Amino acid sequence: MHSLTALYETPAARAASSEEGAVRCITLAARAYAAVDEVPDRIEAGIAELAQALGFRADCNATGTGIFLTISRGDRQWTEVIRVHLPGPDFAKAVALHRLLTRVRSGVLPPDEGAERLQQLLTWQDRRPAWRTPAASAVLSASAALLLRAQWPELLLAVGLGLVVGVAMVVTGRRPHLGPLVPVTMAALASALAFSAEDVGLDAVRPMPLLIAGLVIFLPGWRLTIAMTELAQGHWTSGAGRFLAAITTLLLLIVGVVVGQQAVQSTDRLALTTFGAVPTWVRVLSPLLAALAMTELFHARRRDTLSISIICVVTSIAAWLGGQWLGSTASAFIGAFTAMAVGALIARRRDLPYPVLQQPATVLLVPGSIGFMSMGSLVNRNVTTAVQTGFQMLFVALTLALGAMVAQVALRPITHAGEGGPE
Repeated sequence: MHSLTALYETPAARAASSEEGAVRCITLAARAYAAVDEVPDRIEAGIAELAQALGFRADCNATGTGIFLTISRGDRQWTEVIRVHLPGPDFAKAVALHRLLTRVRSGVLPPDEGAERLQQLLTWQDRRPAWRTPAASAVLSASAALLLRAQWPELLLAVGLGLVVGVAMVVTGRRPHLGPLVPVTMAALASALAFSAEDVGLDAVRPMPLLIAGLVIFLPGWRLTIAMTELAQGHWTSGAGRFLAAITTLLLLIVGVVVGQQAVQSTDRLALTTFGAVPTWVRVLSPLLAALAMTELFHARRRDTLSISIICVVTSIAAWLGGQWLGSTASAFIGAFTAMAVGALIARRRDLPYPVLQQPATVLLVPGSIGFMSMGSLVNRNVTTAVQTGFQMLFVALTLALGAMVAQVALRPITHAGEGGPE
């Protein structure tokens, strides 16, 4: 196979199937889910449906760090424990997995051959040019800077920081043991630049917006939202673990900020900044730029770029209008509902897994920057403000989770019409 598309479009080479091949297909499907998805409900539902289609029963327990799978038929059982380590979203692989498993479930592709193709999917390496990741990171920082009403000096510095962050991600991508050090190191660099800008004549630079825009790729808002979703759905272990991981990431970023600030001997505080009203054109341009950046960072297919961009812009505008009409509390709910609803409907029409369209749009709403400011208030020993912003962070994350869940329930009669399972 020379492309991911060939994995699900090439006709079956043989019709033979065996019990061992079916079990291997289910097991490799679980490993593939662990490589492209991070939501336990989706993984468990997908594995259960595949096993049922092949005449087996699967008891699957997915967490943020592992998948515990037992496959049974009659008196026979097969057990597998899979370690989950998701480096980041890979939408191209997610689409290939979705369409490949659809053909296996429908009987178009026998499970033995499905297992072979799943193995190829797991070992597939993307050959995209390395320069595209730094470019996408810079564009994402520019998108965040525009929303924060950055002036030209701040915008240019944010883009430069985003570029450096992207280069660091490419370099450490080949050296996984250095990965945990990247957020701290980049936060220290961004902090040193932000708090020394005034010394080199850049008086208009505000440290907090520059830090948020430059480090936006590290902010764990999406992980917080997933954690709140898991906790709301009863996945206590996975939700609590993912929540603590997000808080740890925020603390690592703050440690880097403090180190950078002390390195330039600055006495300024991480002050909360009033960003002001955002012009209408920014509400369109910013999500559009973010969508283009995430299409690259999430390894989406080029043909999905337009759909991702449209949903990001529509979600951003819907969240803003909801905030204008119903108050700030409804903004996150309406945005998450819109992202899930529009994403699921378009995904069904285009035969895509809905997270490919829903996740980039939801990322624009996640409360990572609020958590960052909350931790900054703790550094300043402003406990009251830290508690207030921390509660706001959790409230927004839970509201996003509720918006997505309500959309799933509301659309279930449409998205599952004529289907026999939960996929």
